[in-house]
Amino acid sequence: MLDEAGIRAVAQSIIDQSKSTARVDTGALKRSISFTYVKEQVIFRMLYYGQFGKNSKLEANARRLMPSGVKWKIIYTEFGGGTYEVGVTQTGRNSTRKIIDSITRSSTTAVTSLLNRIRGKKKD
Repeated sequence: MLDEAGIRAVAQSIIDQSKSTARVDTGALKRSISFTYVKEQVIFRMLYYGQFGKNSKLEANARRLMPSGVKWKIIYTEFGGGTYEVGVTQTGRNSTRKIIDSITRSSTTAVTSLLNRIRGKKKD
C-alpha cells in the first residue's frame, strides 16, 4: 500500500496525462480537471461539457493507473447544474450514480423547515 505522498504523485500524473489529452474549446475545460485527497480517498473532478462530453481520458487513466486498494471516484459537473459520480466498488465493479437529487431533496427540506421556524409555524 502506498503512503499519502505516493498516492498524491500517482493522482497528479493521472491529472497531467488527462490535461494533455483534453480538448481545448475554452480554458475552463482544461482547468476543470483536478483532484483532492480526502479521508484516504482520491476524488477527481471534471467539467462535463455538452458537445465534447467527457473532454479528456480522465476516467480511462484513473482506471488504468490507480493502484488497487486505493479508493477513488470521479465527479462530473455539467454546465446545467447536474452532477454525477463514477467510481469503483470494493469488489471491482463500476458504479455510476447521479448525486444532485439527494442533495437537492435534503436541502429543500432543511430550507422549508428554516422558513417555517422564521415565520413561526409549527412543524406538521
